[in-house]
Amino acid sequence: MTVYMNQATENQTQDKACCKGLLALPVFKFCWRFASLWLGLLTAMLVIMTGSISLGQSALPFNLQVPKVAVAPSPSSTATNASAVATADVELDGRKLFTIAAPSVSNQPGTQATGTPPIKERVEKIEETLSRIVDSNAGSKGLDVKSVVDEQSRLPVISVGSQYLMTVTTLDAQLQGQDLEQRATELVQITKDALATARQERQPQSLLKQGSLAGQIALGMVIMSGILALLQRWLTLQRQRLHAQAAAIEVSPEVEPSSTAAMSAIQEQIDQRRHRNLNDIQRRLIQVLQLSLWVGSIFVILGLFPYTRWVQSLVLSGPLKILGVILITYLLIRVSDVLIDRFFSALTTNELLSPDTSQRVAQRVNTFSRVLRNVVGTVWISTGILSALSIVGVELGPVLAGAGILGLAISFASQNLIKDIINGLLILWEDQYAVGDVIQIGKASGLVESLNLRITQLRNSEGRLITIPNSSITVVENLSKDWSRVDLGITIAYDANVDRAITVVKEVGEAMTSDPAWKNKIPEPPDVLGVDEISNDGITLRVWIKTLPLQQWNVAREFRRRLKRALDEEGIAIGLPQQSLWFRNSSEAPHLPDANEREHDIKGKDPKQAQAKDESE
Repeated sequence: MTVYMNQATENQTQDKACCKGLLALPVFKFCWRFASLWLGLLTAMLVIMTGSISLGQSALPFNLQVPKVAVAPSPSSTATNASAVATADVELDGRKLFTIAAPSVSNQPGTQATGTPPIKERVEKIEETLSRIVDSNAGSKGLDVKSVVDEQSRLPVISVGSQYLMTVTTLDAQLQGQDLEQRATELVQITKDALATARQERQPQSLLKQGSLAGQIALGMVIMSGILALLQRWLTLQRQRLHAQAAAIEVSPEVEPSSTAAMSAIQEQIDQRRHRNLNDIQRRLIQVLQLSLWVGSIFVILGLFPYTRWVQSLVLSGPLKILGVILITYLLIRVSDVLIDRFFSALTTNELLSPDTSQRVAQRVNTFSRVLRNVVGTVWISTGILSALSIVGVELGPVLAGAGILGLAISFASQNLIKDIINGLLILWEDQYAVGDVIQIGKASGLVESLNLRITQLRNSEGRLITIPNSSITVVENLSKDWSRVDLGITIAYDANVDRAITVVKEVGEAMTSDPAWKNKIPEPPDVLGVDEISNDGITLRVWIKTLPLQQWNVAREFRRRLKRALDEEGIAIGLPQQSLWFRNSSEAPHLPDANEREHDIKGKDPKQAQAKDESE
């Protein structure tokens, strides 16, 4: 009795551990939740009905017939052929009773003909016998379980009343480190306790008590599910608000590109992304908790009744475990995204950094954050795949060895991919450019919209998305790193006063640097270089204006507008292309009729002839 109670306690502990493991199960559809509720209620009703029907069954007469059992090999041969022994557990009403052993390959012709392994065939016979005995003796008061040594095989034979149950073999005893007599005595006690427990669980009073407990569990499940549904709805509304805020940030007017403002804008984007990821994790956890509540409650309800306890093993089958691994992998990826964003957000708020350094750090943080999230996500996905293979029963050692060989083969076949990754790492390490920079690579130019270890994506002025493999990037022109410059050439007419024009250009530059709306975008006064070129178009004046990153175009447009007004006020004309035609003397120059002469000729001639003349001309 003590042995069986210890095993029962272990089974209950395992059941509790299994219930805790259900928290990792994946999210099913919403309709499955309602189906689970009806399943739990119908289970309790069917169990009570089934229990009442079994009470009316009468005991079947059985004759004790001991089948012929092959004598197990000697201990020495068993020790040398341990790999040829198979073991299995005998269960009753979904609870493990004891473990038996049998040769993995049988020489008996009957067993080979059926194709069933000897250990499986033996377990099925013992479990079927126990089930028949329990059903036939559900209302009896006593169960006579005894062990008798067979005179022919000299092995203990266990029987229940007049019904043969099993023969204790040498392998069974060696499996537990006992002799035949000790093992037989222990199995008799385990069987007697198991049959008594099974008979007690089938009594009407026990079924009603367990049914009442199942109803309480189902009611608590429904109440908790309603609370979780309210939390889920609140998180969904919060998610909609976060998306609305993110959309508002994208369509809002351009933020002042000072270092502090640029850093704040990028940090706000990172914070928004972190809040969305955190909200996504919370919603997924609520869904997992809600599903686990339903599945766990049904799991416990199924374990309350002997007729449905065997279904518990199906709940924790391989496919559901794989789905649980998928869900855990997804949650780990989301949690990693939140932690990465929080870490890089802390870097952008470092007060020890100068404003210029903080601006560049904030820009690089956005790039590193995206790349690192992709790398960590790949690691978690690989770990999830290995975990799923381990659950299925695949040995990971050969898989990892094969993956190494396969990776070596892929490395030869995917050299361009390896070059992309290496060059991508160098781009990030050397800070050649980051997300948000304007660059030019060969003939392609635009804003860096996305950057990872394999490709760089640019968005040009026409809205086209240009994808460039990192391995093909050799020369990069970064137009927005640290600072930018306006290289402006102003062409004036030949007869204009050059000195006065240079003075006007300087005055416009000084006025613009003094304007509060533009002085933060121009860290240094404009540098007027002077006369840069004299050509047929006129005299070209060159001016350089140093600006903050990505502000050179805005500053150039405003400077041109102000300069045009200033030149008009001073009467300085813009240069125009000039071209002269020279003839040896005026008599050689052809006479070109003017408009009046052409009109006179047309009126004095036939319309058809005039039209023909026009066509010929």
